Amino acid sequence: MHELGIAADLLDIALSEAQKHGGGRITAVNLRVGVLRGIVPEHLRFLFGHVAKGTMAEDARLEIEEEPVRIECEACGPADAREFTLECPACGKPCGKVRGGDSLRITSIDIDD
Repeated sequence: MHELGIAADLLDIALSEAQKHGGGRITAVNLRVGVLRGIVPEHLRFLFGHVAKGTMAEDARLEIEEEPVRIECEACGPADAREFTLECPACGKPCGKVRGGDSLRITSIDIDD
């Protein structure tokens, strides 16, 4: 369950940033997570809530935007896929390029004054 380590790291980063900006209560942490990371969003939300108990991030929302895998099919053009594939999701032909889907980054942290 690698989500626990990720949740703890997210909390550490959020707390550090909140302290840099006046130490207010954290109300939300917004992430972009690639589908290739194998992260189950519900598990990550639950574990983040667990590790945040008793901190200024307690009850903060963890908003997760999933990043699809971007494939480029010579016949169909670019398309998004929900998992790693070497085939076009539209026509089933082999794809030449596969990009993205592996990000894990905090896009913003909401902090009350």
